[in-house]
Amino acid sequence: MDEEKQAIVSSSSSSQRKRRYKKLMIASSSLPDDVVEEIFLKLPVKALMRFKSLSKQWRSTLESCYFSQRHLKIAERSHVDHPKVMIITEKWNPDIEISFRTISLESVSFLSSALFNFPRGFHHPIYASESCDGIFCIHSPKTQDIYVVNPATRWFRQLPPARFQIFMHKLNPTLDTLRDMIPVNHLAFVKATDYKLVWLYNSDASRVTKCEVFDFKANAWRYLTCIPSYRIYHDQKPASANGTLYWFTETYNAEIKVIALDIHTEIFRLLPKPSLIASSEPSHIDMCIIDNSLCMYETEGDKKIIQEIWRLKSSEDAWEKIYTINLLSSSYCHFHVLDGYNLTRLCYWTQKDLVESSTPVAIYKDKKIILSHRYTCNLVNSQTGSLCSFFRQFLCLRSVPYFPSLISHI
Repeated sequence: MDEEKQAIVSSSSSSQRKRRYKKLMIASSSLPDDVVEEIFLKLPVKALMRFKSLSKQWRSTLESCYFSQRHLKIAERSHVDHPKVMIITEKWNPDIEISFRTISLESVSFLSSALFNFPRGFHHPIYASESCDGIFCIHSPKTQDIYVVNPATRWFRQLPPARFQIFMHKLNPTLDTLRDMIPVNHLAFVKATDYKLVWLYNSDASRVTKCEVFDFKANAWRYLTCIPSYRIYHDQKPASANGTLYWFTETYNAEIKVIALDIHTEIFRLLPKPSLIASSEPSHIDMCIIDNSLCMYETEGDKKIIQEIWRLKSSEDAWEKIYTINLLSSSYCHFHVLDGYNLTRLCYWTQKDLVESSTPVAIYKDKKIILSHRYTCNLVNSQTGSLCSFFRQFLCLRSVPYFPSLISHI
């Protein structure tokens, strides 16, 4: 009986929605096309995806590259005042399920979600890139499967394997060979004139790094002839800002450096790390992007209780400290959101060895920094406490700034 009632309610809701859309089409038919387009530009991606099925002309407009780019610029501007974060989680069911859930930093609530089911051969460990115009790269280093997905439009595309992957598959390397050929598990997904996937890896024992770039138009990978003279640290997420990608090098003479790649010219250069970051182990340091600038912080070491975040100046010749965070403060207790405003504390850190550095995710109003706490997998506000407790039963792949877009078919 309940199922019948639910079906009736669902059918009624669908009928009402169709009537509203029909009225909208009738009303819009009397408007010039450019006025209708301006109205569409103000609407969210979810509504526009529904409108595509109502009219061939609307579909043509909404799927055009020109309209997608205009809508993207508005979404970028809106993200400044209404920031969002994408939470990417992984679940076995038994096939791999990747969930994309959008959180509003204003209302502390989930806005939307998208679920992608991948074939059983696509298995853990799985890595997710940062968002590039609302699109993500998802891949598993154990397979030759690489996908780009747009959670807002539910579009995805499988890419061919990189030359490195094909070579490793044919080689069936021994353990000794693997020590000299360790790939970076995290691919960088960026945009210059066109979109690019960039993959660096340590190729052999000659102390160099090779770089492959995926050309979406040619649907093929190509090598960069200009390569860095330092081997990179393999277990680190690359960061991207202002048309530049960044990686850490391995330790040389008790020192590490930062490799920077200009994605427009495809030329590498070297940068120093902040001298006040004591560690010379790349596994004890991490980098991120805050306010479109490269930042760095220690994840382990003598200053474990205090987390300092340093930003690279625009001149690229000096660093400045922008945040000092006490990891034992009450802000780093585990909270659970009861509603949009009231937070109830569930537990406390009682041992210093439970304290871990948090990954900076975004800057919110009044320069409050939002961090992803590694131990609890929660988003934490550095001043007010945790924003949200979510899906502890899932494996969190990444928490990144995000805004939805219509970009597809790249």
